Amino acid sequence: MNLNNIEIYLNPQSFEDLVQDVKIQNIDKIYGKYTWLAGGTWLFSEPQPDISGVIDIQDFGWDEIEIANDNLQIGATCPLVKLLEYNWLSEWKATSGFESAISALSASFKVVNMATLGGNICLALSVGTFAPLMVALDASYEIWSLDTASRLVSAKDFQIGHRQTILKPGEILRRVLIPIENLHWEIYYQRFGIASSDPALVIVVMANDKVNSQMHCVLGASVEFPQLIRNFLNYQEINHIIEGIKFIEDVRASTNYRREITKILIERCLLQVIT
Repeated sequence: MNLNNIEIYLNPQSFEDLVQDVKIQNIDKIYGKYTWLAGGTWLFSEPQPDISGVIDIQDFGWDEIEIANDNLQIGATCPLVKLLEYNWLSEWKATSGFESAISALSASFKVVNMATLGGNICLALSVGTFAPLMVALDASYEIWSLDTASRLVSAKDFQIGHRQTILKPGEILRRVLIPIENLHWEIYYQRFGIASSDPALVIVVMANDKVNSQMHCVLGASVEFPQLIRNFLNYQEINHIIEGIKFIEDVRASTNYRREITKILIERCLLQVIT
């Protein structure tokens, strides 16, 4: 889809060039009208009447997958297809969650090849498929700013609502960091939708840390932003916790329906843990 309201398009070759461009063109005073362009699969899928400028970051070279400082580091512009094709170590069982999160998108071949990990996370849709996984793996996000120092934010604190994150004007997600030890966790990913091609009504991601005998359960799609449940002892206890969680209600499904489906998916995850 053409975005006919775009007035300015910037295509810097590096983040440093961008900082310089901002100073020259005085764009920093109108950040709110700008958006970052990576894969663009959502950006060009519908009208964007509130956007007057685009900053293209596709030439930044932020698509790396590497090990550094005891973390798996994945660049924000890493295309989803790269996560499918990467030769992960067999003992990193948690990387199976990448395939599950991509499958849960029910996206076309073109989208999987163009869409980026950072775009999926920063779009912050309630039906986002990677955010629940990153929360379950206790990931962190490195955030860069055009005018201040970089900072690290826990994945569980990043999304605060539907289409809402803690990103401030002029900030951008640089990379995702997952502790290497967490890659040994077992991941159980469950998705439910009315049709396979529709956005999910409920997502449940469970991480099993056998070394420390801990379970992490994250709810997605049925809530406005990922909800982390940890330190539960059994199915009855987690069900009790769920009763106090606010679920989405819209024309697609009621609060009660989403809550009951969530319980079913949690039970399926726990059965996988047992077996």
